[in-house]
Amino acid sequence: MLACDLETTGLLKPDLVDARLQPAITEIYVCKFDWDGKITAEFESFVKPPVPIPEIVTEITGITNEMVANAPTFIEIYDDLVDFFLGERIFFAHNCSYEIGVLSCELRKFDLDYRFPWPANQICTVEAAMPIANKRLKLGQLYKEITGREMPFGHRAKVDVLAMVECIVGMKKRGLL
Repeated sequence: MLACDLETTGLLKPDLVDARLQPAITEIYVCKFDWDGKITAEFESFVKPPVPIPEIVTEITGITNEMVANAPTFIEIYDDLVDFFLGERIFFAHNCSYEIGVLSCELRKFDLDYRFPWPANQICTVEAAMPIANKRLKLGQLYKEITGREMPFGHRAKVDVLAMVECIVGMKKRGLL
């Protein structure tokens, strides 16, 4: 099983907008884990975007242009990312359509979107958690519902994924997954 989170230069635009005008990834964290929440492998990288990170995004994530200045570009991490995804059957993301949408846009920029080894089962924890409060819960809200604790500072890829994995384990125990 994989859990993934991306930090980006902004929000996705409508689908018809050219992939080169969509937001770029600035940070990625993906882990493999089991139903007990044990992390068995990690893929983590800053990514140098082709455009500057807007100030508002830096305020939200804490990721600066200086932090990504010497990072690899997306295409430079592509092979390692493919290797990490290969053979996996389940993909979790808190907002699956966003994470897949951004990653798909990055892949389309290099005509690689149909070659990526997407896991067959893509599970959105926002949707899976709907029965908890009968509404969409932000990751921090879901984390508090599941663990009873406040989530550590969010909007960083690894912190968000590790919190999400705790939520996934708790949701499984509650029969939501």
